[in-house]
Amino acid sequence: MSDLKTARDCIVIGGGISGLSVAFFASHAGKSVLVLEEGSQAGGKIRTHWEEGFCCEWGPQGFLDNVPETLELVRLLGLEHRLVKASPKAADRFILRQGTLRKVPLSPPAFFISDVLSLRGKLRVLCEPFVPRGHAEDESVLSFARRRIGKEAAEVLVDAMVTGVFAGRAEELSLSATFPKMAMMERTYGSLTRAMLANRKKSGGGPAGPGGTLTTFVDGMQELTDRLAAALGQSLRLKSPVAKVHYQDASTCPWQVSLHDGTQLVARNLVVTVPPPKACTLLGELFPPQAVAALREIPLPPVVVVITAYKSPQPFAHPLSGFGFLVPSREPRQILGTLFCHSIFPHQAPEGTVLLRTILGGARQPEVIAFSDDELLRLVRRELHAILGGDSDPDLVRVFRHPEGIPQYTLGHPRRLKVLAEASSQLRGLYLTGNAYGGVAVNACIAEAKKVAASLR
Repeated sequence: MSDLKTARDCIVIGGGISGLSVAFFASHAGKSVLVLEEGSQAGGKIRTHWEEGFCCEWGPQGFLDNVPETLELVRLLGLEHRLVKASPKAADRFILRQGTLRKVPLSPPAFFISDVLSLRGKLRVLCEPFVPRGHAEDESVLSFARRRIGKEAAEVLVDAMVTGVFAGRAEELSLSATFPKMAMMERTYGSLTRAMLANRKKSGGGPAGPGGTLTTFVDGMQELTDRLAAALGQSLRLKSPVAKVHYQDASTCPWQVSLHDGTQLVARNLVVTVPPPKACTLLGELFPPQAVAALREIPLPPVVVVITAYKSPQPFAHPLSGFGFLVPSREPRQILGTLFCHSIFPHQAPEGTVLLRTILGGARQPEVIAFSDDELLRLVRRELHAILGGDSDPDLVRVFRHPEGIPQYTLGHPRRLKVLAEASSQLRGLYLTGNAYGGVAVNACIAEAKKVAASLR
């Protein structure tokens, strides 16, 4: 079987949010594209399952509405009227501190009366404007936070933030790769406090960037990927695993892609959006050893999502109004945190019920991926009992496993990206994109996808 006579502007390997978005933006700009997805369903980790009126998300719960590329994509797809913003009742967020859930302060006055830090910890945070700039070329998130706001705030507030975004270890992650705006604020203003004061009138927000509201769709996040897949139509091929890629520099269409079924495809550009291990398999013979090593050095520890639903308005002693809670690594617990989904998006659970989404694993406890469903449920019930009080029997349980979870931008990640960019530049029309490189969130994937689409030759 051959398709060599039909040269396309671009072949995209991988039908997750990155691959679908690259193809859509490129197609919208008039380029001929083809997306190859090895699975029977597009969307990658974005998948929504509804059961008995409960919305169970496999992957991202939503996206922040503060990135223009995502909002543009939603508009182009005609999905604006389907957007649902998080309820104002979900504003309260909690951190587990010394076994007790404590509200995260969202304003300076709230910070001073909050019990999330000790008095000594608060006073140390106030010293931040007087801390000199750092000079490390690649500093860990935890080291940066300890240096600027003190050990306690770093190990409680910042560690919890890293847990919520990366399911990772703050002492292992590169600041400039994970939270580049924080690094830039220190370089530019010498202090996070001075930077926030200078930027307050411009955009608001905090050290991690301007704030936004968590947003989803009426039928969940899969609406986005389903609409992308529908828009691409025959330009998306499912059940099409790639066996090999070939490069011929002298050709006007240098990329030839061989599928497992024998199909041969050619294109001017090749966009690889699959996780690093698969990218390494496809590009290993084309990349120099240092680039192959860079791909292999990007960890993807497994993540497990356990959904528990209760047909009761108050199955635990602790109130379940708010966004949910995160568990810093200094706490002796075996979960990373829990979202109060019924409170965030009330339409995702029947009225008078509770829908919880508990995250486990990541870089802190990758071994949980091997636990049985029964073992995971027992673990989650034990942890929720200790944290929320009570051990209600859930009426619905769903377990979603991600053997390749959230990529970890560990120390050395900026160097790896430079190596990969150099290797890609030597192969005309090759692009690497996806959540393993420049941002793990849906917004980051879409923003990078638009850049890639605009760069196609």
